Amino acid sequence: MKKRYHLLSCLLLSAGFACAQNTIDIADADLMAGQTYNWTKNNTYLLTGTVFLEEGGKLNIEAGTVIKFAPNVSGTEPSALIICRGAQIFATGTAQEPIIFTSESDDINDPDDLGPEDNQLWGGIALLGKAYTLKNGNTEVNLEGIPTTEARGIYGMPAGQNIDNDNSGIMRYCSIRHGGSALTSGSELNGLSLAAVGSATTLEYIEIYANSDDGIEFFGGTVNLKHAVVAFVEDDCYDWDESYAGKGQFWFSIQRSNVADAGWECDGSTPDNISPFSDPMVYNATHIGSGPGAAAANPIGWLFRAGTRGYIANSIVTEMKSKGIEVQDRPNNTSSDAYAQLLAGELQIKNNLFWNCGSNTDINMSSTGIIRSTTTNGLGGEDSLCTSLITHLNSNTNLIQNPGIVNISRGQDGVLDPRPSLSGAAYTTALDTYPTDTFFTAVTFKGAFSANAAELWIHGWTTLAKNNHLSNIASVNKRSGMANNLQLYPNPANNLLYVQFEADLNNLISITDVSGRLVYQSNIMQQSLHPIDVSQLKPGIYTLTISNASVTGTQKFIKQ
Repeated sequence: MKKRYHLLSCLLLSAGFACAQNTIDIADADLMAGQTYNWTKNNTYLLTGTVFLEEGGKLNIEAGTVIKFAPNVSGTEPSALIICRGAQIFATGTAQEPIIFTSESDDINDPDDLGPEDNQLWGGIALLGKAYTLKNGNTEVNLEGIPTTEARGIYGMPAGQNIDNDNSGIMRYCSIRHGGSALTSGSELNGLSLAAVGSATTLEYIEIYANSDDGIEFFGGTVNLKHAVVAFVEDDCYDWDESYAGKGQFWFSIQRSNVADAGWECDGSTPDNISPFSDPMVYNATHIGSGPGAAAANPIGWLFRAGTRGYIANSIVTEMKSKGIEVQDRPNNTSSDAYAQLLAGELQIKNNLFWNCGSNTDINMSSTGIIRSTTTNGLGGEDSLCTSLITHLNSNTNLIQNPGIVNISRGQDGVLDPRPSLSGAAYTTALDTYPTDTFFTAVTFKGAFSANAAELWIHGWTTLAKNNHLSNIASVNKRSGMANNLQLYPNPANNLLYVQFEADLNNLISITDVSGRLVYQSNIMQQSLHPIDVSQLKPGIYTLTISNASVTGTQKFIKQ
């Protein structure tokens, strides 16, 4: 381990002068089995080559730490970080101080330095666990691109022991940028590879930005993922296979207009006729594709193939170049392909929204439909008209309706705002019931975000925010902006009226009728989306007022 000194461009704002910071070089030999390492934010860490944290090792990374990776050298492997089976990473960033994994050439203080098309500047990060996986009948597998002679690259069940609650540590508020180089020819690294990772591992607030291969890929395992961002990757945004069976909620993805593959590629076992199949449960995803007419291939929003099962609900697929969904129907796979799982009730797709996917007018596989059939894709298929899929989507309240996303942009123009409006279908259409499971958060909207600016969880810490992709909505001044941001929904109202406003303390909500008579009043503390029971009010026009120490806002509504 080598330590170097140089001046970084960071500024001590309180003092007004540049700060000196150490750069510590890390090679594979610097991380040993059974040892604990502490990386702190007063240093920058530069990894060269593929670095393995071996069994029994623990890597603690302080919030605000920057880890960089040296560029690829011709004839050698790219720089990457592999957390081996039995090792653990504790990368616990915060919204104010995320942990950043990026290229050595990335000036993280310059938003115009590297952008959404700058990738393959290093490899990626992989967590290898001891939970269940199955590939070609094997329950122990080497990570893609790592030679089979490298024992440290193995993931899956040791000696046949299924450790589904294996714990690879914690990654929270971590931004992984500009990766995707190949370990071997044709085997690029994902931004984050999760190989047989167990359910005791914590993954929250993870961003992948500008990766050449997939954003996040699950190779089996049972790990759960909550609040994830995949932006501008060149392959699939999310990918699961090898019998993955975890849970997910609040997944966001947005694709480039010139290079992109599927939004999700969802595989079962490998090959696809081996049980058990993948069987994840995902709620509240928002996927924004390359856009109709884009130059990118961008063929499909959700591709369910190779016998995957699963439960996908309360999510949004929008802005695809062509089609929204395919459930693969391979010939002579009547009991094992994804279409067979749909027919058996093992793959359930419920209460999702599709919008602006190609021609986007019908739930069928015609030229104006959102479905791509396996026959159309040139792979055969026993139900060429997708009749069972059409029935499933319709009977489970999947709709072609506008979710009301505020603004979509893929440039560094400060315009992207992926929140849905209160009047859009993300709020106005029926939701699937949430599981009675402590992992899932029951919300009143479809997709990864609420309509409330204060709850836009990708603001501040992500590269999308740092590189000027996002609208600066989260910093709206409450004193001047609350009256303008007051929204009522639905209007006209029948039973429940939802009140949306900029969060503040000690809010007084009052409702008066046309004569000025007070008919409702309630004090609430900080809350941005407040339901009011108006079922007892007589039909007519009413005025709702929100007031606090800072500002007063009013808006009229109609009671039906």
